[in-house]
Amino acid sequence: MEFTVTIEPGEDGFTGRECPDCEKYFKIMFGTGIPDAIDVHCPYCNHIGPQNEFCTKQQIEYAKSVALRKISGDLLKSMKKLEMKPDRNAFISIGIKVEGRPTPIAYYSEKELEEKVCCNNCTLQYTIYGSFGYCPDCGIHNSQQIVNANFDLVEKILDLAVNAAGDVKSKLIENALEDSVSAFDGFGREHCSDIYQKISFQNIDATKDRLQREHGIDISAGLNTDQWGFVTEQFQKRHLLAHKMGVIDEEFICKTGQSQSLIGRKVSISEEDVRKLVANLKVMAKNLFKGIIRS
Repeated sequence: MEFTVTIEPGEDGFTGRECPDCEKYFKIMFGTGIPDAIDVHCPYCNHIGPQNEFCTKQQIEYAKSVALRKISGDLLKSMKKLEMKPDRNAFISIGIKVEGRPTPIAYYSEKELEEKVCCNNCTLQYTIYGSFGYCPDCGIHNSQQIVNANFDLVEKILDLAVNAAGDVKSKLIENALEDSVSAFDGFGREHCSDIYQKISFQNIDATKDRLQREHGIDISAGLNTDQWGFVTEQFQKRHLLAHKMGVIDEEFICKTGQSQSLIGRKVSISEEDVRKLVANLKVMAKNLFKGIIRS
């Protein structure tokens, strides 16, 4: 006996999936992405398998309960036909009464996840925990897409700063600088997690040299000497904002070569400089993405 049970999507249009290998949960929107995709990539561990292997435990229990309800319901109907009342006029009479209810259905609801992604490569819409992951349809890692989305958000913050004034404007620009460096650092850590267990992109010069020396990846490709010097200076400014309340210290002077007379003064950060930094970081992210994929 075979039963077909339809798994309906949640209210948001997404259907839950669960990796049979790492057992982590994600959701996809059927009807987007690769038409009639046969295999699924786990966004977390990149395990690949057919769609029917990615049903969640709750979906399986639901399907079982639907089938059992159908079977138990049909059985009860058949047995109801055998019901009979005892003959009160007979010396010995037996009555048959059938009681019971069909098996209840194990309803479930899909979980809320943190990051909603529309794959730039195949247009699949999916949601995952965290931010970074492989596309369940085409298998492309979304790290470059996510970091560029964060850079776009930084540029929107800068657009707000244009019409702001005083301390609000300064704070928006400072936040934009910190956010752009943090976005690149998070992208770099995620993308290098398979080759380095611990790596920080905040010390950008040291990381550039290490990647070049040990893996032949030049994240500065396409940037000239002045542009790379500008990037390293902006990273040092971000360090001051994060750890020194933006006040210039001896370390900043040593690493940037600026005048000793600036020690103790607030670091200067302009909207134009942050926009230039974002443009350079996009080039660097592209270099790193391609370099790690090849390696």
